[in-house]
Parts: sequence; structure tokens; C-alpha cells
Amino acid sequence: MITVKLLGGAKKSFSVDTMSFEKNISTLSELINHLIQIKPKDTLEFDIANLLIAVNGIDSSALDGLDTKLEDNDVISICLLYTSDAADD
Repeated sequence: MITVKLLGGAKKSFSVDTMSFEKNISTLSELINHLIQIKPKDTLEFDIANLLIAVNGIDSSALDGLDTKLEDNDVISICLLYTSDAADD
């Protein structure tokens, strides 16, 4: 099982703090694509370019980015950052 902790704007996109997935998701890319598919339509846009992602407390950019392999019991923290452009919309 993979646990996803949602912070900042990501939490507002899904209206929950934490999600768990039993589904076989092998990379961060697959996880993000799955989250985009299940995101409620009336919520904040889930902008991949403005995500901070950590796997077990390690910034994904210090790992393999979106190609980072996920394993059972991993905890993924996702924070959607607001930009000044988004605040103007």
C-alpha cells in the first residue's frame, strides 16, 4: 500500500489530508497521472509544474524525479504551490 499525504493546494484539490492506494502504482509518474484522473472536477487545478513531491521524506528531485520507483509502504507527500499567476486568476 502507498500512502499519499496532501499538503497546501493539493489538499484543496482533493478535500482530504491523506489517501492510500492498494493499486499497483510503480512510479511517481503513474501516481500523479492516477491522481489527475480521480481529482474531483470542481476543485483546484492539479498543476504538475507546481508540485513539490517527497518520497519517504526525500525530495523527488534528489531521487529520479517522476521516474522514481515506488514500493509498498512508501509515504508520498505532495504539496501544490500557489504562484502569483494562479492568485491573479
